[in-house]
Amino acid sequence: MPFSPLAPILCLMLSAAAFAAPVLDALPGDEVVSEPRAVVSPKSRTVAHPVDSATGLNWIAPPVHEQLARDPVLVTLGKGALFVPTYSEPRREPELVIFDRSGDMVSTGQTGRRVLLDSGTYEVRFGSGVSARRLRTTVRIDEGRTTTVYPDWGGLLVETLNSKGEYVDGQYDLIRMEDWVNYGRGQGFKEERLQDIDVWILEPGLYRISRVGEGYNSLRNYITIQINPGEMHSVEVVFDDAGNLIAGGVKSLNTRARVGQYWTYGLRAGGNASFTRVIDQANLATQSVLFSTDMRLRARYDRAAFFGITELFLQNSFLKQDKEPLRPTQDFLQLRSTWVRRLNNWIGPYVRGQASTHLFPAEVNLDTVFIVNAMDTTKVATGGSFEWQPPLYPINLAEGAGVNIEWLSRYELELSTQMGLAARQEISRGDYLARATNVYERAPSLYTVGAEGVLNGKVRLSSRFTLDLRAEVFSEDAKIQNFQLENLEADFRFFLTQNIEVGYLFQMNEITEDVANRFPRTHAVSLRLSFNY
Repeated sequence: MPFSPLAPILCLMLSAAAFAAPVLDALPGDEVVSEPRAVVSPKSRTVAHPVDSATGLNWIAPPVHEQLARDPVLVTLGKGALFVPTYSEPRREPELVIFDRSGDMVSTGQTGRRVLLDSGTYEVRFGSGVSARRLRTTVRIDEGRTTTVYPDWGGLLVETLNSKGEYVDGQYDLIRMEDWVNYGRGQGFKEERLQDIDVWILEPGLYRISRVGEGYNSLRNYITIQINPGEMHSVEVVFDDAGNLIAGGVKSLNTRARVGQYWTYGLRAGGNASFTRVIDQANLATQSVLFSTDMRLRARYDRAAFFGITELFLQNSFLKQDKEPLRPTQDFLQLRSTWVRRLNNWIGPYVRGQASTHLFPAEVNLDTVFIVNAMDTTKVATGGSFEWQPPLYPINLAEGAGVNIEWLSRYELELSTQMGLAARQEISRGDYLARATNVYERAPSLYTVGAEGVLNGKVRLSSRFTLDLRAEVFSEDAKIQNFQLENLEADFRFFLTQNIEVGYLFQMNEITEDVANRFPRTHAVSLRLSFNY
């Protein structure tokens, strides 16, 4: 066959056509993407931030590119997607609300999850607070692409504790200090529900965490926290037994070691010593030395489906006055552990255990005491010192198992319950109960089993009206006839203007003793004003 000079040209043309065919724009394979096409900041401008690997300080969630890869929502044919990163978990952060250009709501969603939309321009409202105070950004959605909003807002996680370091159901108000805007009421939880604490999504700035009902300009019962863009801040707030906010700040239990990517460990230890010498008006001198120590060890396991925390808490103080011997004034030791398994976004069981005791004996200086028991009264000569609590006793044990259920989690309505069985034991051995100055009763060992339940609800009827509901019940031996209403609380808040708020608080509980009114209740109406230059 004779050689044709056109043969090489024909071969090149056929090869080029073969390589060009797979990249035709009409193929549907380009409709599903896992990387963002555009990055939009909340200030409604397209920027070149490296959002694919963005991860801020102290995020619980993984970097943005991992969030996109883990999201099961796929961009379907004919649709685009919006993605707002999460700092923690989607269920713990406020809902997204999406409006079209005419102002009509077209969809809702969660942070950390793609929201499928038609091509077009939309306004996204997200973040904490009533609707008028939420963050807003304008985004452009293109077919077959994911538009990611750059995370330049701040996150805030608040845990509430008592002075013993135990997690409690504490409540607080969150106020932005630049313009004195009240973002509403926050709620901490006990240890078995730490994984359910909501994360505030806020505009960067300076915020005030106050005791509920405290005035904006009060000089007590508050702390301040600076919220930075792209960061999630974890804060501890400490309340005393009277409900006063006595301490707080950024958590100091920093990560020191990791096993895999879910285990973290923390250690906090400290102490102080003080020497005091007083000379009174009679020219008598007295002096005292006070030592105090505290230590807290923590091991924490945290991931989407599992949450576990184990802590050892030790707190002691000792006082030495003049010729008196050194004696403990505070002695507390506690070991506690809680584990939660979240089956899905709305339900999950928990188990917990706790042991509390003290290390040193407790004594009083008395020459004679009267020991009372069920049969008789015994007079005992002590020789000047009586030990009414030996080391380690009484030991207080607590166990619980139950389930957390989140029935609704929308911006307009949140409803959740906690139900479980609880057991309490107080094991006594050689310890006494103080009944009077020199009268002591032998302490019996106590065992109690019951069922408990908690209902939490939040209603937002408009941008100015919110209602918080909480009910707690307990039934000893899990019997209906032992049903007791431990607490019922309804808190109405109406924002007249940015600086004026009207509140109504209703509280009621049940007393099991034979009294004239078994359901004492409180009604409180408040008008909160603030004005700043």
